Amino acid sequence: MFFRKAALRPVPGWAVVNEHALDSLELGLEEGSESLQNILDKGYRDLDRRQPSVGLWLAEEVSKIEDELVQSLGYFLVVAVYLAFREAFPRRLHEVDQEGLRLAEDTLDADIELRAQDPLEVLDTDDVVRLAQPALLRFIQHHMQEAVEQSTEDVDLDELDRLYHTILVEVVALSHAVASPTGEVGPPREALA
Repeated sequence: MFFRKAALRPVPGWAVVNEHALDSLELGLEEGSESLQNILDKGYRDLDRRQPSVGLWLAEEVSKIEDELVQSLGYFLVVAVYLAFREAFPRRLHEVDQEGLRLAEDTLDADIELRAQDPLEVLDTDDVVRLAQPALLRFIQHHMQEAVEQSTEDVDLDELDRLYHTILVEVVALSHAVASPTGEVGPPREALA
């Protein structure tokens, strides 16, 4: 697909989380002898150990959220997104350092700004991320919508938007931390030239 402009780097096909990985993740979250909370806690400890920069940043961002439902949803989603990448790429997901995390956040913010300034732009930044990681974004959006629909109280939509932005940064950062089957990390070199 041709984009008129974008600040986000393309995600190589070999770094896309597929439906099979998400089906496997959902199955693991739904059944078994462990409670969902125990699975998420283990997943967060693994995230914190294998992706310390990402884990710390996510913990800080989610802890800023005051709406309890959104914070709980945030904990679930940031861990689930990480687990989806681990499921899809058990040996090819490399660590995201501070610079990689900052690059993901800066390029996402730059893309949002770029699109906001163009009145002819028809795609939002999350549409671009969805084109790169379609199954993963469907999973995220499904769980966000489900949480809002099942809530008995009003959800703070500003905090939900902030959570969504945080998760998009995580998706972008982890997408570019997946090594190719031949061992190269990030976009192919010719894409950077």
